[in-house]
Amino acid sequence: MASDRLAGLVIAISSFLAGCGPISAALHDPRSLPAAPQDNRVHHEPGAEPYAQAVAAILPAAMAKVEATHGRPFGKPFVVVAYLNDDSYAAANGRGDANPRGVTFFDRVTLSPHLWRKERELLEADLTHELSHEHLSSRLSTLEYYRIPIWFTEGIAVMASDGGGAQRVSEAEAQRAICAGRSIEASDSPNPFGNVSLKAPVIEGDDMRLRMHMAYRQAGLFVAWLRKSNPAAFRALLDRIYEGEQFKPAFEASYKSNVALIWREFVDRCPPA
Repeated sequence: MASDRLAGLVIAISSFLAGCGPISAALHDPRSLPAAPQDNRVHHEPGAEPYAQAVAAILPAAMAKVEATHGRPFGKPFVVVAYLNDDSYAAANGRGDANPRGVTFFDRVTLSPHLWRKERELLEADLTHELSHEHLSSRLSTLEYYRIPIWFTEGIAVMASDGGGAQRVSEAEAQRAICAGRSIEASDSPNPFGNVSLKAPVIEGDDMRLRMHMAYRQAGLFVAWLRKSNPAAFRALLDRIYEGEQFKPAFEASYKSNVALIWREFVDRCPPA
């Protein structure tokens, strides 16, 4: 289909615009790194053994949470890689950037040095968040994955991880911003440019990281409400997504409505001003 070819072209262009990240990651095979003795899915660069062992200890529980949220086991095998060197992490994570605490790239989840050095208390939530992305990637083609709106992929990851990726903004803060008209745009269109297309709500100051935490938290609230308000429709939506159906018809068939109308129902829950 012409739309599939166009989506594939956009994905390719977005990867090119990302610089050497994807190319560099393809040249850094994490399976060549040592594996944690208790779980050979967890690899690490030399010197990061304690980090990898901590990840291996929490990996089964994190996977179980993700599988419960998505309603099915993981598909293709994957690895989790722990890094202590910022340059090595940036070279291998697919983004070419050392700033994210975790990145999912095809069949790998890479975890940043910063997460181990300074924010260990966020490790389990952030790992679970990234595993939600990996779960989708393990069962869908790249094109099928990028057909899903970013608010949904990030929202279900935040929900599955009890707030992973959105820790700087509480549910109450995100809800107040939504009710004040400062919210994400919940579209039913695919978003191949990732976070660029998840427009961060305007907040006081110019802290983009805080704005993105607000966006992720709002997406998580919306996805959690989609599941709570109509569990059967949510299960049907996931079934259709995992069968390869495009998001817009899958959503409309499952909820008997469209994203714009359901978003309005979600926002209308706000108390009168």
